[in-house]
Amino acid sequence: MLFKKQPSVLLLVFAGCFCSTVWAENVDSALVSEGETAGQDTSWWLDSHESVSKTIGRWSSGVDGFLSGEESTEQSDFLNQDSQVEIRFGSTVGDGTRASFFDFSAKLRLPNTQDRLRLVIESEPDTLAPESVQNESSEREGVVESALATNISAAVRYIEEDLGLDVDAGVRVDFPLDPFIRFRFKQGRQINQWQWWQNQELFAYYSKGVGARYRLGLGYTATPELAYSTDFSVVWLDRENRFYGRENFAIQQRLDDKNRVGYQLSFLQSGEHELSPDSYLYNVQYERLLYKKWLVGQLKPQFTHDEEDDYHGKFSLTLSMVILLGPEYLH
Repeated sequence: MLFKKQPSVLLLVFAGCFCSTVWAENVDSALVSEGETAGQDTSWWLDSHESVSKTIGRWSSGVDGFLSGEESTEQSDFLNQDSQVEIRFGSTVGDGTRASFFDFSAKLRLPNTQDRLRLVIESEPDTLAPESVQNESSEREGVVESALATNISAAVRYIEEDLGLDVDAGVRVDFPLDPFIRFRFKQGRQINQWQWWQNQELFAYYSKGVGARYRLGLGYTATPELAYSTDFSVVWLDRENRFYGRENFAIQQRLDDKNRVGYQLSFLQSGEHELSPDSYLYNVQYERLLYKKWLVGQLKPQFTHDEEDDYHGKFSLTLSMVILLGPEYLH
């Protein structure tokens, strides 16, 4: 069934990439034209991006000084280059339906704590098992509805690089508040063009219960522009007494400095005692830098085959935008 669908997938991907490239070129031209017209005056959205990025640097420095007990330097806005906020939003259409999503994450580096602490604020997925997600976990009728319904978590992350250990202790901002703790152990190694990694994770939420996750991956970098990877992850949730598993096969291709394409095939499984097939999907994700390093457009056509629907293919198209904020993106 997979190979029977392949010609239509290639045709849709080609058409989508062509249209998005033309659209991106028009956006680039409009941005350049706007900048030339304004002369020395920057537009409001560029001013807003610069202002918020500087605020993130100041906030990061203030939190760093508070937790470490050391006063931040005058130039700390530009020293905390690893502090950033990522906002991603868009819509998914297919089979007469339309849904929108909104996700964000903020990671503030705290260098005066000997680089062992991070402040992490991010949107929480609707499920503790992202292995079961086929499209976006925060889909709602509209972007605004998705943003308003998004659950937020705030955590202090302790990092012990020698042990490959991350510990998140925080709270999920819900009513009532939902405290949680997560332990992650990471190992990996790169040998020439090959690399492997594995992650073990234990987590406990006051309202959602406890769980454990394991992930194993292998990657091969053929050239600086072309890389292959495969990974397998499985999670167990105590409340559901159920396992969820996912296998991904991916190819990442860098076309030039502004354009990148990713190809992915995924198999999803679940079960109470052993994993059984739920669905499989394949997609192509095209990304383009629309402005400098901080505005990215994404286009992803996808076919999904569910076991409940006798593996009949359903087509969907996801259009999204990514905005990156922080001192790193001021230049």
